[in-house]
Amino acid sequence: GGSLFDVDAMVLGTTLYLWQMPHFFALSYMHRVDYKRGGFAMVPVMEPDGERTANIILRYAAYLSTVPFFTTYAGVTSSMFALEGIALNAYALHRAYKFKKERTNANARKVFLTSLWYLPSWLVLFLLHSKVWDEEKDSDLLRDAIVDLVHSARQKGREACIHEHVVQHQTNLQIEAANGTQDAANGTEAAPSCPVTLARKASIRAVADVTKNTVSTTMQKAAAQNEIQQSN
Repeated sequence: GGSLFDVDAMVLGTTLYLWQMPHFFALSYMHRVDYKRGGFAMVPVMEPDGERTANIILRYAAYLSTVPFFTTYAGVTSSMFALEGIALNAYALHRAYKFKKERTNANARKVFLTSLWYLPSWLVLFLLHSKVWDEEKDSDLLRDAIVDLVHSARQKGREACIHEHVVQHQTNLQIEAANGTQDAANGTEAAPSCPVTLARKASIRAVADVTKNTVSTTMQKAAAQNEIQQSN
């Protein structure tokens, strides 16, 4: 098990806290008349023109848009999460900005509906691009099935990744221009530059390096103990 103070756990908690602001403020603006009748002192009730409500929604949507970049920087997710987060958060910010420019129930409803699919989409992408899976602990059938599903989705994503094909094609053209067709004749392929592939290979190399160092250290200790025994 992990800790409540693990980076990924704190990221999830922060995301849920930031997400709830646009979600509930849009909802309360839509039903401000009902809240007023019920005697609830909501922000949209106390300020019916909605200016403060719109500012809060836009501000927290902007805060939320920084999370994928932080998780990538902190090593919790691959860089692909930040790239896909740009599209996800751009639309959410667009809806928040539209509500700020024209504070109507219709625009508030669009902000609210966006929040409904935003959170599950964010969580799925976070899971797919997570780099903190610990497959050596607490293995069980359900967890193994989830891990297999995530790995399968990642593989499908790499196969369909536009970045991989475009960058690799451009790199092949540069190699052929510099070295003629020698690399093509020898069957040399350009190194993939897709963020998903690079992140995956980087993690594999890291595990390989740790394993190599561990084996080397173990062999050195065994050799030293053997020499001590022989000298005695």
